[in-house]
Amino acid sequence: MGNSSSICADRNVITNFDENGTPVYPTANNSQSPSNGQITPLHTHSCGKEREQGYYTKSNNNNHERESQSCCSSSSRVCKNHTTTTTTTLEYELSNFAKLTTRITTQSAAEVATSPHTVTDTDRYRDTDTDQGNLPTATDLELPKGLPLSSRHHWNQLQSSLHALHHQQQQQQQQLRSYSSTSHTNLEDKMSNPASKVNEYANRDRLGLWGTGDNEVVGSISGFARLYDKRYSKGLAFTHEERQQLGIHGLLPYVVKEPSEQVAHCRALLERLEQDLDKYMYLISLSERNERLFYNVLSSDIAYMMPLVYTPTVGLACQRYSLIHQNAKGMFISIKDKGHIYDVLKNWPETDVRAIVVTDGERILGLGDLGANGMGIPVGKLSLYTALAGIKPSQCLPITLDVGTNTESLLEDPLYIGLRERRATGDLYDEFIDEFMHACVRRFGQNCLIQFEDFANANAFRLLSKYRDTFCTFNDDIQGTASVAVAGLLASLKIKKTQLKDNTLLFLGAGEAALGIANLCLMAMKAEGLTEEEAKARIWMVDRWVNIFLKIHTDTKRCFLFSRGVITRDRPKGGLTEHKLHFAQLHEPIDTLAEAVRKVRPNVLIGAAAQGGAFNQEILELMADINETPIIFALSNPTSKAECTAEEAYTYTKGRCIFASGSPFAPVTYNNKKFYPGQGNNSYIFPGVALGVLCAGMLNIPEQVFLVAAERLAELVSKDDLSKGSLYPPLSSIVNCSVAIAEKIVEYAYKNGLATVRPEPVNKLAFIKAQMFDLDYPRSVPATYKM
Repeated sequence: MGNSSSICADRNVITNFDENGTPVYPTANNSQSPSNGQITPLHTHSCGKEREQGYYTKSNNNNHERESQSCCSSSSRVCKNHTTTTTTTLEYELSNFAKLTTRITTQSAAEVATSPHTVTDTDRYRDTDTDQGNLPTATDLELPKGLPLSSRHHWNQLQSSLHALHHQQQQQQQQLRSYSSTSHTNLEDKMSNPASKVNEYANRDRLGLWGTGDNEVVGSISGFARLYDKRYSKGLAFTHEERQQLGIHGLLPYVVKEPSEQVAHCRALLERLEQDLDKYMYLISLSERNERLFYNVLSSDIAYMMPLVYTPTVGLACQRYSLIHQNAKGMFISIKDKGHIYDVLKNWPETDVRAIVVTDGERILGLGDLGANGMGIPVGKLSLYTALAGIKPSQCLPITLDVGTNTESLLEDPLYIGLRERRATGDLYDEFIDEFMHACVRRFGQNCLIQFEDFANANAFRLLSKYRDTFCTFNDDIQGTASVAVAGLLASLKIKKTQLKDNTLLFLGAGEAALGIANLCLMAMKAEGLTEEEAKARIWMVDRWVNIFLKIHTDTKRCFLFSRGVITRDRPKGGLTEHKLHFAQLHEPIDTLAEAVRKVRPNVLIGAAAQGGAFNQEILELMADINETPIIFALSNPTSKAECTAEEAYTYTKGRCIFASGSPFAPVTYNNKKFYPGQGNNSYIFPGVALGVLCAGMLNIPEQVFLVAAERLAELVSKDDLSKGSLYPPLSSIVNCSVAIAEKIVEYAYKNGLATVRPEPVNKLAFIKAQMFDLDYPRSVPATYKM
């Protein structure tokens, strides 16, 4: 072909020809690249979505011509080393063009040889490299006789594709590979341009799943690195032989400790610390020195350690994060990085990242807008990813998107580590988030899990709706909370021997958590046979209450609670968003929670409004009067925001309630019976969901996944647990819960065609366990063998 140099700099790349003499160019189907076949599968239903998201498609070569006509604007990936890992529509057109030109040359050989006026391929494109405006069209050229094309339009289309590919190579080093930081209008124009899509999204750093995640190159790690790098360090567990061979002998005291002795030592140090925040800081410091020892300490007593590394202690840590910040953890990406997020992500030292937890810090637990101080949440979440589900810490990345804060005390705090500006909103915020999502996929792959955490209600629902079908993402505040709450409800119904559809639910709160639970309850009721309208009639919601403190005397304050009341259609007090309207009832206005309990007469009362003490004595006694066995869920975090304590719930219902909380509470004794309140912590759900999603290689996470997880968790609650008043398995067994949930999700993924890992594992449980992080220290020197 005359201008093979415009395709690849190396003309010798064309070494294979098919039976017709047509040159065969390297594609994902014939490439000798080690990554051959590792593609990003596509689960969309139209080429429109492909063009919109910049996804890759893989097709049979026999269908090149048909696919180039049906989806000619798809993006392309061009590899300088000729080992492309995907085959895209533009490349198909190029391959078609080569074949057609070859056929033209072959079939018209006689005419070309005899006619002095025939334009050759070499002449036709002689000036292409220097003058893109002089590209000839079918109207300018005399088409060779015997041309097997259906139209001049097709000829022009193929030539344009060739030119676009060549022009892209010429400009590759000069073109920007991030979103425009200009106006939203310019962004939309740019996104609507197919050529822009090629430049923005075509070249991704990795595609598909890598291996087991064991990326260690033994010879590249020095003795010092093994001693001081948290990923390889053993502390005093290095044997004398290892110390000598690694060249670190003398840098450690003589003693060699067993891992169990190291854990006991750490536990002794923890016991000497009185404040939980000091214990949190010690554990975080340990995680930066010796990664495996940190996770062994967590695993030694999950029930004791979880409140120290996550709720409720993490809430206090976030409030003081600027003060206690010592070591770099995760990535901070600010609004000032807009237009360069991909470049920022490239600074992360790990390339095999499979799980990201991201927050913008606007709604940290029930504490409000903490800005960059919210980094404690992604760090804590991902610690539990590893401790509870065995997801490798090197594959986890905590990220805080610093778009400013509206909290005056933080803006005025001289120690504040974040951006001292008001929060970015509107188009600027949306463009920033969109760039972040696409940059993550480009850098880490389409199946990289992105978990949204602690975004404000308005953004949380909107972003989840926008990205859930095209990215591997979920929102734990909405979906994780819903799943663990529904699991508790399903377990409680074992005691009452009823189904969910037989109960009326009343929620205090209509935010992310409450609406997430309500939506999953709706799905569960429909699965039990109700219509959507019948199910909605059993779900009532009271808007979040607002605390107003009025000074009565010089040293006395009185708290007044105000609310818009039950969500009803045409509510005089307004405040009805789209998500709330979904559960609006046809009923006269009800202004207070107590009035709602009297009129609705619920069987289940769920608090998810972060209103500490909202379930007072009057409310709890009303629930006990209406029900023989009332179900009370006080799910708000941290403990100070819980709607009631376990002791209050059991006392005011005379020990007859079924109680669960979001924060941990100590056992309660009432009438000589000891109750062990279950903690409905999201940690029962999100680690197992993440593990299952990653093991199956899912590209998106349907809502059904969280119902599957809830049902599996409820199945794991034993009769002994229920007899003690707990609706969840003991925290000491939470790792087994995560693995069981993951197994169920992997089964669901393969059954519904959502898994991309092939071949399908026969023994899914063994496959999942093989992917999990090994807490035992690995060998520090390679094993030897006889030659």
